[in-house]
This record gives sequence, C-alpha cells and structure tokens, in this order.
Amino acid sequence: MSTEAVSRPAVVRKANPFQWLVAAASIPMATLVALWVVAGRLLFGISGPMVAILGYSLGPVLFILLLIAGVKTTANALRGRPAGTPAKTCALLVAAWLAAIGFGFTVPDFGDNGGSIMTALAGESALGMSTALCNPLGIISVGLAITVAVTSWRDAKYGRH
Repeated sequence: MSTEAVSRPAVVRKANPFQWLVAAASIPMATLVALWVVAGRLLFGISGPMVAILGYSLGPVLFILLLIAGVKTTANALRGRPAGTPAKTCALLVAAWLAAIGFGFTVPDFGDNGGSIMTALAGESALGMSTALCNPLGIISVGLAITVAVTSWRDAKYGRH
C-alpha cells in the first residue's frame, strides 16, 4: 500500500432554486416586512398611535437589520455561485420574515379605530389572543433579525457558501 496522500475532489454544491430565491428576495423583503410591521394595519382600516410608535422604533430597527442581512446574503450568494446562500442563512431569513409578518398581523392598535388585523378578520373576541401573540412574535422577530444579520456577516467574512 502506498503512503502517498490521496487527494480528494473539491466538493461542488449544486444550485438550489430556493436558496437563490431567498437571496434575490432578501433586500426587497427587508423593506416590505418593515412596512408591514409599521403600517400593515392601515390596509384593514385600523389606525392609531401604534403606527407612529412602530414607525419610530421597531420598524427602522427591523429594516436596518434585515437590510444588512439582505445585502450580505445577496453578495455572498453572487460570490458563491452556483451554490447560492447557505441553507442556514436562508432558514434564518425566512423565519425572521415570518415572525415579523406574524407580529404585524397580531399587534393591536388602540384608539377609536383600534384592534389588530387578527381581530379585523376573526372578530373582537380574538383581541386577547392577538395581544398575547404579538409580544413573543415581536421579540422573536428582532432576535432572529439580529441573528441573521450576524450570520450573514460571518458567512461573507469567512467565505461560507
């Protein structure tokens, strides 16, 4: 038996359409998700002070974090052709989008035109459930946005594709 080192062929990942779709959608989704969280209730005739409060607080934070993640994810996907974005980063991005969309769906507004989208669709009896769900979803969405921003930054820094 020979003691020569056996070279291994380079691992080439195939292109995954879902990973490319997430990378392509990451920058527009940063804007759409932040707008949904801030003003999605306006589409259902629900308006009140929460639009302004979220417009100055959570909306910009989510937008900046998801935009950082989107730019880094897109750049990393283009640099890592044909494989696209790492699956872990794709899963984190989609989870962050879904949590933020869920938050925008359940966050209640107060005032004369109060309620949430959930109460607009399911009735006033859903207000308690809507309120109970919005806080965890808001915390999870911010946590996931931070995680995906850090993960995408590390993917770009260490050349993970």
